[in-house]
Amino acid sequence: MDPMLWNLFHDGVLTRAEGAVPGEVRLFIDIPYLRAKFPGKGAGFDVVLSECSKLSLVMRGGSVIALADIRYIKPEILSAEPGPPLKIFCEGGTLTLQYRSVELFVDSGAPITLQELDAASEAYWTEWEAGAHRDG
Repeated sequence: MDPMLWNLFHDGVLTRAEGAVPGEVRLFIDIPYLRAKFPGKGAGFDVVLSECSKLSLVMRGGSVIALADIRYIKPEILSAEPGPPLKIFCEGGTLTLQYRSVELFVDSGAPITLQELDAASEAYWTEWEAGAHRDG
């Protein structure tokens, strides 16, 4: 499994997870600076995992967080490593995923492609490096 999508969400916060494992799972990622690169108002993205056969959030102390309880933890995404299963390193723990396919949407519901998300991320970081992130 390719970690590219999850590395694009670096600094994003997983605010909610819905669905069932095995089955379809919808993850809500808040990452306003990246969302601002797409039309309309919003703060993040919806990630729909089809045929999700593994979703496990294990905190550093070893506690396992249930799918529905992710909204209380709100882990920040740091980086990802390929799988299967895919390992997504978060502030305070590791999210392990295995799924067949993924669909992406801005939080207003419009579908986007991985290539569009990648281009938006590239544009943001290019601007950031050029100093556009500084006040004044």
